[in-house]
Amino acid sequence: MGTNIVDNLAVRATCISDDFLDKYLGTANGDYIKVYLYILRHRGEKYSLEEAADSLNLTDNDIERAVRYWEKLGVFKSSEGVAVSEEDAAEKAEEHAASMEQVEDQFFKAQEAIEHIEGTVDDIQDDEEFKGILFVAKHVLPTLPSIRQIEALEYMYKDLNMSADVIEYLLEYCASIKKTTYKYMQAVAINWHEQGVVTLQQARELVKSFEEKAVKKAAPKPVAKTNKFVNFTQRADDLDGLVQTRLLNRMNHVID
Repeated sequence: MGTNIVDNLAVRATCISDDFLDKYLGTANGDYIKVYLYILRHRGEKYSLEEAADSLNLTDNDIERAVRYWEKLGVFKSSEGVAVSEEDAAEKAEEHAASMEQVEDQFFKAQEAIEHIEGTVDDIQDDEEFKGILFVAKHVLPTLPSIRQIEALEYMYKDLNMSADVIEYLLEYCASIKKTTYKYMQAVAINWHEQGVVTLQQARELVKSFEEKAVKKAAPKPVAKTNKFVNFTQRADDLDGLVQTRLLNRMNHVID
């Protein structure tokens, strides 16, 4: 005897965007989420506050508060009454996805640029020392080196003839002061080159000298000596001593 199984539940589904789950599931009030799911389930339909409240076992005011909450966050916007469209949420999810694709695209472009420089037949790009510079740049800079940053490093190594250890120290120095744009790093390299920096020790001494000058410049200036008898700042010459000298001269003149 055969058995016939009848599925009384039609296969229907309501899709929820990952963007909503990631951003709001952990922070939104439970009733607000219930209202959002109800609206999502009935998107494109029109219904009253009373119907939504009865279905969710909430009050009309609860529904209105939830709708205002999601409108304020820009998840959706209502038209008449509580009839709500989820188009806004879908658009925002698409914008977020497009933004992530753009970031990923920039990441892969930078990675391709590094691989291009590391893997081509050109002498500098086959140079093990230059590969070491790129390795340090990847780990010292706040983000993967951009194409312009890599070109700046190539300029230092090839055109300025800077050694690998000096360039690596320059990278560490720029990263320590949080100035890692290709223009700034290239300007520092040119400055070092003009000042005759060739070795790592010379680079360290130049940075140390620069930092000492910066500290002295930032230090507060000494307060000038004040005359205890007169309410003004005394100049470099000692007025008290000058008065005493004149008194002695007068006394000597009287004695004579």
